[in-house]
Amino acid sequence: MSTINGVTGGWTSFEDTLRSNPSNELGKDAFLKLLVAQLTHQDPTNPMNDTEFVSQLATYSGLEQQMLMNKNMETMIAQQNLTTVAQATSMIGAIVSYVDEDGAYQMGQVAFIDILGGEVNLILNDANNTSVPFRNVQQIGYPIQMPGNPGTGIGDGDGDDDDDLDP
Repeated sequence: MSTINGVTGGWTSFEDTLRSNPSNELGKDAFLKLLVAQLTHQDPTNPMNDTEFVSQLATYSGLEQQMLMNKNMETMIAQQNLTTVAQATSMIGAIVSYVDEDGAYQMGQVAFIDILGGEVNLILNDANNTSVPFRNVQQIGYPIQMPGNPGTGIGDGDGDDDDDLDP
């Protein structure tokens, strides 16, 4: 009878562990407590088989490695997404070339970016506000403002549209 009470007490502490873990996931700590309870309360006349014990330890080790790898992958994906957004943001004002849905080569100036469903899109400064997936960009360039380039209103700072160097 004392052996049964010991086993019952061991399982009760495991049940307490499950109650303290509201998600009912068998985490590392719960797995180790279960393994220790098994070893503590095993029948001395019929101990746990060595192969079974090693198998359980290998399962635990594999579970721990998978959890660590999953966490690292999530971190890496989040960093990659931030990098993509930063790269797309740096393209605002740039001229990009891309291949459209029909397979035609197109160009346009990026007005802003849009993030929809985790996908980064460049919105072009054209009549249709064309949306170009970031992954479709083929080339990137920036408009060059040169003295003597009329019509932009940018360049010499004198307020006229001739972009010359007159004061």
